[in-house]
Amino acid sequence: MEIRTILVPTDFSEYAEYAFTWALQMAADWQAKLILFHATAPISPLAFPDSVYLPELRRVEADMLADAEKRMAEFVGKKGSRAVVVETRVVVGEPVSEICQAVGREQADLIIMGSHGRTGLSHVLLGSVAERVIRHASCPVLVARKPKEV
Repeated sequence: MEIRTILVPTDFSEYAEYAFTWALQMAADWQAKLILFHATAPISPLAFPDSVYLPELRRVEADMLADAEKRMAEFVGKKGSRAVVVETRVVVGEPVSEICQAVGREQADLIIMGSHGRTGLSHVLLGSVAERVIRHASCPVLVARKPKEV
């Protein structure tokens, strides 16, 4: 199996940063392109009172995208490598669905993502994006779990 494109979903957390570090090294070893990907959850007009107008929500959504693009640039600037081509993508949508769709669009051969390591009630209530991506992605998924600090 040849790995040419690695998709790295990020929520800008320390867990995602750890996965990005893994992805950079693997991309360098395989001479693969790396796509850093972020999905911003859409704003539902139903969640706001009638006093909030739709154009304002679209402006807020545009601001969220701009902020994500800025954070993406900072993320790459902080950890990036000259040895690896890193492209960035920011979309609006439900993260699991968007990650799985991006695999096809980008012809990704591998997903490398972080795990928050939630357990117990928080895992039951919030679920795990990584777990759902593993179940639905059409390519292999490597989940880089940050080691516990001793």
